[in-house]
Amino acid sequence: MAIAVTLGTAEICSGKAVAQRSNVGTLKGQVGATKSNGEVVPPESAAVYVLFSSAMEAGSFSHVNDVDTAGGQFLYQLNNLLAKNRELKSLEKSARQNPRPETVDQIAAYYLQSVDEALTQVRSWLTKHPDRAWQMKTVAPDAQGFWFVEGMQPGGYEVVVRGKFSGYDADWEGGVDLAPSKSISLPMTRPRFFRHE
Repeated sequence: MAIAVTLGTAEICSGKAVAQRSNVGTLKGQVGATKSNGEVVPPESAAVYVLFSSAMEAGSFSHVNDVDTAGGQFLYQLNNLLAKNRELKSLEKSARQNPRPETVDQIAAYYLQSVDEALTQVRSWLTKHPDRAWQMKTVAPDAQGFWFVEGMQPGGYEVVVRGKFSGYDADWEGGVDLAPSKSISLPMTRPRFFRHE
């Protein structure tokens, strides 16, 4: 009798695991910088951070800014760092009144530094919450800038890329909703901020 119960439980558990595995999806894309002729210049080096930010609820995407997720933590930390940076606010004001290349470069430097710090804080947060380690995946794109991450739970994701191309330090950012068992391609061929190294 005990053996039958154990076998029945194992079958139920394995059925649940199969259902969860069939629910997972894939995120992929290309990162780089698009030239005026449409050619994409891939980064010489880059890291793609895929951050889970919100769960699906009742079959729809919630888009709630949930600080209890890696993606929510990233956005919270980044916005907090940018809001507290008085020098950045002063530069932005100056750039609105008198845009100069060196001012734009300084703004980009502060932004990129804040992105790096926010990613560091997310890693620290995940260390304190090991049960959520799955919420941040890091991959390197190939030589053409293509990347992919498999086995992703359904939900909203923030995708952040930090890298270097043609003498520039840059970041790319995007958000995507991944439905169960789907594969989504996210082209990231226009850096959000970049600066000469």
